[in-house]
Amino acid sequence: MKRLVQRHPILIFTFLTLLCHTGQAQFDNWINKPHAARYQQIRTYITLNVLGTDTASAFQSIARLKTVAEKAGDDDLILEADYIHALLTAEILSIPRRKVLMEISRLISKAEKEDNLQIQIRARILLRHYYWYVTKNYEKGFEEYFKIYPLLQKTTGKEFPEKSVTLAQMGEAYYFFADYKNAINYSRQALNAEVIFEHRGVHNTAMNTIGLSYVKEGMLDSADYYFNKILHNVGIGDYDVWKGIAQGDLGQTAYLRGDYEKAIPLLLGNTHQAVIISDFDQAARSMTLLSDIYFRQNRLPDSESAMKKAREFVQRSRILKPLEQLFQVYGKVYAAQGNIALTNVYLDSANKMRDTFAKEFNSIQMLRATERSKLQEHRADMEHMWAERQIKTLERNILLILIVLLIFVALYFYKTYYYKAREKERIVNDQLKRAEQELAFAGIQLEEFTRSISEKNQLVEELSTRYGISPNDDAVQELQRITILTDDQWEYFRGLFEKIHKGYLSRLKEKLPGLTPAEIRFMALAKLNLSYKEMASTLGISVQSVRVIRHRLRKKLNLPEEADLKDVVGSI
Repeated sequence: MKRLVQRHPILIFTFLTLLCHTGQAQFDNWINKPHAARYQQIRTYITLNVLGTDTASAFQSIARLKTVAEKAGDDDLILEADYIHALLTAEILSIPRRKVLMEISRLISKAEKEDNLQIQIRARILLRHYYWYVTKNYEKGFEEYFKIYPLLQKTTGKEFPEKSVTLAQMGEAYYFFADYKNAINYSRQALNAEVIFEHRGVHNTAMNTIGLSYVKEGMLDSADYYFNKILHNVGIGDYDVWKGIAQGDLGQTAYLRGDYEKAIPLLLGNTHQAVIISDFDQAARSMTLLSDIYFRQNRLPDSESAMKKAREFVQRSRILKPLEQLFQVYGKVYAAQGNIALTNVYLDSANKMRDTFAKEFNSIQMLRATERSKLQEHRADMEHMWAERQIKTLERNILLILIVLLIFVALYFYKTYYYKAREKERIVNDQLKRAEQELAFAGIQLEEFTRSISEKNQLVEELSTRYGISPNDDAVQELQRITILTDDQWEYFRGLFEKIHKGYLSRLKEKLPGLTPAEIRFMALAKLNLSYKEMASTLGISVQSVRVIRHRLRKKLNLPEEADLKDVVGSI
């Protein structure tokens, strides 16, 4: 080979390039096609290039497939490559089971994330297969069926060609565990599912499972109905094989009815076809029934011959199940011949075989029950954790709701308080503004009042001085009367005075409780800095009377002559 490469390097390079291009061209035909369109091509590829070659070459081929898919941006084909990789990994017994399970689980998660339904189903079918045949964890296998079934309801046989096959396998699994009701149920669904041309034989598998389930239930007529449908389903490529199987099934129901003449040709036909396809277990079962029929017909030589052939088929198949009934026939034949010793030996062997098979089946059932118990415990733990998580989530949500409510309540009260405070402030401001306006107005009026008194007094003086008018003149007397405060005017004046000098009169009464009304009026006018003349005009008395009032006040206040009364007025 080394010499060939040295002599013809260009030829070798061209050959390798062509080989790689051919492989890539094969994958190019799969790009951006739905699962059903490339189903047969991928199925053939897996058979020849993955499972039909060495491991290293298979992994390299899968890597090339994934590279082509990634370059083309075909996400479905990328997942397809991952699925084939997981399939090959599951076939290699030297790879640790944990690693295989992790790879399949990752594939399922990835398919769920990308919403790829067909990869989800196929990956779970692969996981179920691994649980069933490698780890012998039958209950987990059924768990996967429970997850696969609702996914199957979302697709059709045209979109997912494996649908009918998967349903038929579910029926067989239930039949294996003697759950004949579910075996019939899922097998019937397989019959109703659409199938592609290459899968037409799956209907025979489903009908066979239904028929065998009816046999176990003792409903032989119903069983014969489905076995006859298999016998007449001639449109499939392996019709001869299924014809032989159907003949064996019909021969068994005829045997159970005691219709031996009908059973014999059917069982012989089944045996003949089984030998052709090397199904020696099926041949052993049919030949065992024939040996028992011949014994019941008192055809002992034929029965012995059939027994020997049945024993030979058992040895070739290495499946011991037919031996239980075969040893019973041996015992009956030897008993008829008077050979008690061999009779006892074979009857004991038949009992041992029955006990062995019963123990094996019970062990499998017990294993499944144990696994179911573990799964239930696991599920209970998961549900408990989920419930705790839900409670914590609920508590968190309630806390968040309470916090939000508290925030809303706080905001409500804050806004209420804020608006009330604003309103209160506005009212106070309005009141202050009105008070200021009233005070200013009162000040103007009081100022106007004092100015009016001053102007009137000046007018009287001017008339008296300039025009020589006597104070007793009527005009002067009228002017003087106008300046005198009446009781009503005094109350009005007092109101204005209290607004300007708030609390002054009250404080005056408190400090000087013995003052007369005239003295109080004097003190108020003195606060306005009115002269004695202006006071006299306002009070309607003479200036001398004003001085008298002043003198009395000084006495009451014990003021010396040099003290100024204005200081007292200003201090109140």
